[in-house]
Amino acid sequence: MYIIDVVLMLLQPTLYIFWGGLTLAHFQILYQYALHWLTMASKSEYTSPFAVYFQTITANLERVMGAPNAMKFNFTHVLLASLLIAALVSVEKLRIIIDRSIAMKYKTQ
Repeated sequence: MYIIDVVLMLLQPTLYIFWGGLTLAHFQILYQYALHWLTMASKSEYTSPFAVYFQTITANLERVMGAPNAMKFNFTHVLLASLLIAALVSVEKLRIIIDRSIAMKYKTQ
């Protein structure tokens, strides 16, 4: 059991960096899909009452974040994403530890 913990401890930074890069790639794909869907929805006859809203949302997203094909991620972005993932995993581990200690406290009473 302890060997697995040591291996995971040594591999975690690399895995966080890998997942950070993968997350940024997924974000770019989902952003491109969302803009495409909003553009198609604004041209559809079924969603024509909401066309103004879809066009406004599309224009605002492109103004704030730029075109999806123009997004370029460097290693700093990957490290920041991996840092965010590491923080989320740590908070979740802490929550699990607290829940277990509360459950053990009530079990002994």
